[in-house]
Formats: sequence, C-alpha cells, structure tokens
Amino acid sequence: MLELLEQLFRHVRAYMQSEHFNRNQVYFQSSEHTIMQFDREAEDIIIDGLIESGHGFEIITEERPTFSTSSTPQYRIVVDPVDGSTNVSRGILSAAVSLAVLPFDSPIVPEQVQWSLVGELFSGTVYQAQRGGGAFCNGRRCQVSETKRLDECLAGMNFDGRDPKILHKLLIERPAIDKIRRSGSSAMDIVYVANGAYDAYIDVGDVITAESFLAASSIITEAGGIISDQDGKPLRSITNLTEGFSLIAAGTKELHEEIVSRLKS
Repeated sequence: MLELLEQLFRHVRAYMQSEHFNRNQVYFQSSEHTIMQFDREAEDIIIDGLIESGHGFEIITEERPTFSTSSTPQYRIVVDPVDGSTNVSRGILSAAVSLAVLPFDSPIVPEQVQWSLVGELFSGTVYQAQRGGGAFCNGRRCQVSETKRLDECLAGMNFDGRDPKILHKLLIERPAIDKIRRSGSSAMDIVYVANGAYDAYIDVGDVITAESFLAASSIITEAGGIISDQDGKPLRSITNLTEGFSLIAAGTKELHEEIVSRLKS
C-alpha cells in the first residue's frame, strides 16, 4: 500500500512540474471557498490511481463528495491533493500531498491509520508510516526530538484566524516558546515533528480540518510523538472534512504537558 501512495505522490509531483501546470487558473470560486485548477487536477490524478489499483476505497477528499471505487470497499482514504494551495498559487515553494488509509470499518482517528504518506511537492521529500512499523523520511527512520521545555522549543504554529488570547499565552507570557516556524502547509508543519525538525506543533481554535492533519499525525505517532487536542485528550473521531479541530503535537511527554498546561492557565 505504501508503494501505491508513493506512486500517487510522484504522479502529482510530476504534474506540478509539467507544462500543463498553471498556478493561476481557478477551477471554482465562491464567497467562501476557492478551488484552483491544480487542486482539481491533482485530485483527479490521485482518484484515477486509486481506481486503477484494483483496491476498493471509500475516498474522502477536500474538493468533492465522498464516494467509493467499489460496492464493498476494504479501505477508506483521506486525501489532501495539495496542502498549501495558497503557497502554490503565489509561487511559494512549499506544499504537500497528504494521504491516510484506514480499514473501512475503523473510526477515523490517527491511531487507526494503517498507512500514511506526506510528500513535499517541490523538494520530493517523503514521510511515510505503516501502523506498528515505525515512521520514515526518505527511507530513514524518524526520531522525534528530546526537547522537554517550552523555552527551548522550536514549534510550528498556524496564526491564520486563530484566537489572539491563545497566541498571547504561548508567545508573550514567560517563559515563551523559544522559536516559531510556519511553512504555509499544515501537513508539512505537523509532520516535521516526526523527525525532530520541530519540537512541537500547535494549532488551537478548532480551525484545522482532517485532510491536513490525519496522515501527518499518524506519522508522528509512529515516530514516538504525542498527539492530542488542546485539553490533552485524544482527538475525537472525524466525521467530515468541514469540522474544525485543535491539535497539539510534541516529541516528548514533558513538552506536551507544558503546552497543555499553558493553554489551560
């Protein structure tokens, strides 16, 4: 299955580097949402590959209603064809494909993901995991960081539309987070925790949706990291791709607990 997921990623990446790719063309636009043509075409590439694979999938994706490739699907896949579309449309070279496969009858939570992949579209870097088999980046086993303190932490954070009071707690109150990073692709920012590039990722405010975090969160779990909601509890089951979540990921229990404690203060 991981070979299939990587093949799908490679096909999307090849399209994004081809003469057919146009970063400015809009497929659909409303007052609430814009779908770029490259989003739609990347999604089509993934769907065609899943159908051709011969496996039965229920496909849950950002840009169209849920559907199945067979009458009795074995698997469910959550797809984000281009996580970081705004980056791509503005010529910023940071975006990812995010794919998470679960048994069809399992609840949709990171702990139940059987195979996952987050692939960076411009560098070609691939993070992947199989449940119980560990997490890997370009074939090398991932290892979360050992940072235990907030004031020594390099954290990924998303500021878009988030609660200023929460940001104040983390960035202004002492001791504050040491360093902050934001790539513009939530899937990439989250998965950076898996190999210790980030010590933590914090996204609070019930904004981020499942296609952006499910695969990356399962990879962190396989790498030995911790994933929870803002109260330190396991993430609730995912029922759709419109419901917003809060997410805290960290490499160590001590750092995770300090972040949760700060948010509760």
